[in-house]
Amino acid sequence: MKSIFHRTPLLALLLAGFAASGQEKPVSLLPAFGTEGSDFTAKAQGGKTIKGWLPTGWDDNSGWAQLAVAYTKLKDGPKESATALRIEVKELGEGQLQLTSFSGKRVFKKGVKHVVEGWLRGSADFKVGMRQPGEPYEFYAEQELSGGKEWKAFKFEFKFEADKEALLMFVMAGNGTVDLAGVVVREVK
Repeated sequence: MKSIFHRTPLLALLLAGFAASGQEKPVSLLPAFGTEGSDFTAKAQGGKTIKGWLPTGWDDNSGWAQLAVAYTKLKDGPKESATALRIEVKELGEGQLQLTSFSGKRVFKKGVKHVVEGWLRGSADFKVGMRQPGEPYEFYAEQELSGGKEWKAFKFEFKFEADKEALLMFVMAGNGTVDLAGVVVREVK
């Protein structure tokens, strides 16, 4: 007697593909910094506006600040598969730009090394960090990022000495323009 897989090779291929996909590790612990997204407009303090396009699962958390921000999806990312985003902060009075993802993995286990990777272009002051989600809103770990005229890969590694609930946050505390692309967060073995 022949197996069902012998008689239906397409079914066998589909099942093999399904089984293999179940073993793959996620690319990022946070939502993909991908091509899917939407336009938005939000109010900031002082009658200023935050607007533009953000990838699905990513949010501007700057409405409490006095600044104007424009987010623009770019077509000239560092590589074909990396979605790129221009962040332009203008008319900064008080506060800072905060780009974050409230979705995805938020509890980071003691002693587990993680890395945030992506690409950056531009010369504005820009940092990445892991921040507590509630008051007093302190950063557990952070790193200044520097770009230039061309795309430059960046890597931010962190490991906590205790279990921590945290948000990934990109911060810009001055006027200027930065391009950000292909952001992923993953565990490092």
